[in-house]
Amino acid sequence: MTIHASTAPRSPSARTCRAPTLALLALTLPLVAACSKPSTAETTDRPQPAVSASAAAQTRSNDAGSAPRVFEVSGVAAAARTATLASQGQGVLRSIKVREGDRVKAGQVLAVLDTTDLSIRAQSAQVAHEQALAALANARDDMARANQLYDAGALPDQPMEKVKLGLKMAELQVQAAQVGVRMAQQAMSDATVRAPFAGVISKVLAEEGNYITVMPPSPIFILSDTDHLEVRASVPERKLSILRKNMPVVVTLPSVNITRDATIDRLSDVIDPMSRSLDIVIRIDNTDHALPAGLFAKVSFPSVPFDDADPLAIDPPAVDPPAAPSAAASAHRSGR
Repeated sequence: MTIHASTAPRSPSARTCRAPTLALLALTLPLVAACSKPSTAETTDRPQPAVSASAAAQTRSNDAGSAPRVFEVSGVAAAARTATLASQGQGVLRSIKVREGDRVKAGQVLAVLDTTDLSIRAQSAQVAHEQALAALANARDDMARANQLYDAGALPDQPMEKVKLGLKMAELQVQAAQVGVRMAQQAMSDATVRAPFAGVISKVLAEEGNYITVMPPSPIFILSDTDHLEVRASVPERKLSILRKNMPVVVTLPSVNITRDATIDRLSDVIDPMSRSLDIVIRIDNTDHALPAGLFAKVSFPSVPFDDADPLAIDPPAVDPPAAPSAAASAHRSGR
């Protein structure tokens, strides 16, 4: 007997339910395959051991084949000498001979006060001196006549003593008049402000017509000696055994991109109890006046190695390594 299987067609509703299942299966299979394979992004996203900035900088320096780092400190290249100038006399400021930026020589006239009143006083002192000289001449004549009379026995002892006293007083009056003349001359000289040393006028603090006083003193100029610059810096006390006078150093002025060879000119004999450091002074020749005073400076010590423990040392910032890609970015690349 032959049995025939039924091949009745499926209903449309069954075909409709099976279609979403097949679509879901098609979407799931790529994800399962991706999860089963080890991704290179996982290795990249793993956290790496932390490395200090100084160690990284040292590694980069060694890899680049550069010279070993040396000890460095910072300071300011200031003028070797700076003075605030005021007049030793008082009065109205009549004339200013220089302005900011002018270079002056030692002894050059910078300003002059009004000397009208001083001239009158000087003339009065000179007249008093001439009067004292005339009185002294008269007292000497009296003394000569008194001696003749005393030798002849015609003058007693008491009048003779008075004549001697008069001569002594006349001599003292002449000395006092001479002092008055010198004082008047000094006052005339004090009315003129002169440069105590060669340098450059960095500031003019008064103007013509201002009344200049002595107490309190009225500053008129600020004079700076820029023929030599001095860099003052602080170094830790543990470097004291290495540092010495005339030790060679290298001074770098970043703002003007200039480097100068120099030596340690002076070391302080006192250590700061708070910072446990001492001051050193490096002198730079600037006779060509190429460097303005007040520049920021870095001082390198070629013979002193760098020490990470030095709080005063300059540690250049290390360049951070490139950041690792994020997990989202890795997953996006692996899914493409």
